[in-house]
Order: sequence, then C-alpha cells, then structure tokens
Amino acid sequence: MLIQSMPRIRPYELMVVLDPDLAPEQQDQIVERIKTVITSNGGQIQEMIPWGRRRFCYPIRRRMEGQYVLMRAEMPAHAVAPLERALRITEEILRYLLVRLDEE
Repeated sequence: MLIQSMPRIRPYELMVVLDPDLAPEQQDQIVERIKTVITSNGGQIQEMIPWGRRRFCYPIRRRMEGQYVLMRAEMPAHAVAPLERALRITEEILRYLLVRLDEE
C-alpha cells in the first residue's frame, strides 16, 4: 500500500501590472482567470489588494502607466508553472512578479 504525502503548501505573493486602457470588467475577468488557475491547481487566495493606476519610470509596451493588483496566495509548488504560463500568454498583463514568501 502506497501512502501519498500531501504536497507542501507555501505562501506566495503575486504582483500583476495590467494594461491601463482596459475596462474595469475586463480587469476583473483577468483577475478571476488568475484566481481560477491558482485554485484549480490546489491553491487558495488569501488576499487581493487592487493598488490602482500607477505611473511607470520608463515605458512598458509604449505605456507610461498601469493598473497594479497584488495577490497573496498559498499553493503547492506544482501550481507555479501553470500560473506563470497563464500570466505570460495573457496579452493584457504588462508585467508580473511571483515571489515565494518566507514561512516564518
């Protein structure tokens, strides 16, 4: 009889910069899509903080500002690859940063 161990759940922080020209409904759809990828891979969202529109120091894809969204989530390590793939192929996401937090 094999005993499978549960995957280790770790805390992550995700900052996403969205295209500022998107309508609020489109922004909500993208955020929901990100949440779905996290939860469908065994993770859960702890907190979501919309930072709003911020100006860049330099142009990113010919834009000088973006909509920032910060998410804190707990997920297993195997959920990171599908999440990053989804973030990379979504054209409305200008930049993202996914960081694993210390577990203290």
